[in-house]
Amino acid sequence: MKYINPLCLLSADYNLAIDMEIETDTLNFIKMFQSGKTFELENKEGRIIISGMGGSGISGLIASALFNTIGNLQVIPWTNYGLPKWVNENDHVICISYSGNTAETLSAANSAIETGCKLEIITTGGKLEKLAIKNNLNITKIERGHQPRAALPLLLKPLLYKIGMPNLNEQINEICKLELDVEKAQQIAKKINGKLPCIYSSGLLTPVGYRWRCQIEENAKVLAINHEIPEMNHNEIVGWTNTPMNIAVILIRDNNESKTIKNRIDATKNIAWNSKGIDINEIYAKGKHPLTRIISMILLGDLVSIELAKLNSIDPTPVRIIEDLKKVLEGN
Repeated sequence: MKYINPLCLLSADYNLAIDMEIETDTLNFIKMFQSGKTFELENKEGRIIISGMGGSGISGLIASALFNTIGNLQVIPWTNYGLPKWVNENDHVICISYSGNTAETLSAANSAIETGCKLEIITTGGKLEKLAIKNNLNITKIERGHQPRAALPLLLKPLLYKIGMPNLNEQINEICKLELDVEKAQQIAKKINGKLPCIYSSGLLTPVGYRWRCQIEENAKVLAINHEIPEMNHNEIVGWTNTPMNIAVILIRDNNESKTIKNRIDATKNIAWNSKGIDINEIYAKGKHPLTRIISMILLGDLVSIELAKLNSIDPTPVRIIEDLKKVLEGN
């Protein structure tokens, strides 16, 4: 079932396009956090490796950023075939694939079984579910019928429950109070339309910058780039010496950022962009809790990507070039 968020009724624009699959799911993004149940890992000794790709893999990046902030568990995202050579039988591996047929994630699951890791699965079905059943693994099945990139809450919520995210229910309650800022998304989309978006974020919000990039690329079918501050200050900032043409800067900032990061971002703005008259789209996360702040910015970015698609009469749902690539690889 796809829930229709009543907030979408405030916009005639969105009513007209409500039949587009990705847009429908984005409008119901918050509602998805209210569905589904899962259980925590029984034993959290050892590292936790999250295997996933694309729209499924972003969950691992978010979990890692959250626990880098919290500090009580080592959570490592993995976005490749197999597993790192340092993984051993004391580690937990959680494989996430919405379709259940992602080649890299299946490879990681098989490697975990061979190594003797504690392995759990989050999926809608597919080959990954069959592998889980065959090996008597713990599996969390989630709702079908969405594009993986639009089903982030359905994938992320059980993952965070499994890991044992502190105060998760309280954070989800705060997330459910977020409002869709369609007007702001439309404003940003108009400013960056026809330009190459350069997206910068930091610390807790590092996965958000990556999500914005991926959503703009998949939904609007245009290239975008992203980088993390302070790392970009040691390399990419030099590329702004000769100001690129037709480019847009997006700064995603935490409402709880440290003084050190604030000073660095402000200095970067003045040196790299303000001095050259480059327009900066600067946005701040909302919410008290870290997960809320991440989700508030992800939701806005998803809306921006859809608005970009609409401005250029693009259907955000299909990703034909990915499907073409899979067919070629499956034929080899």
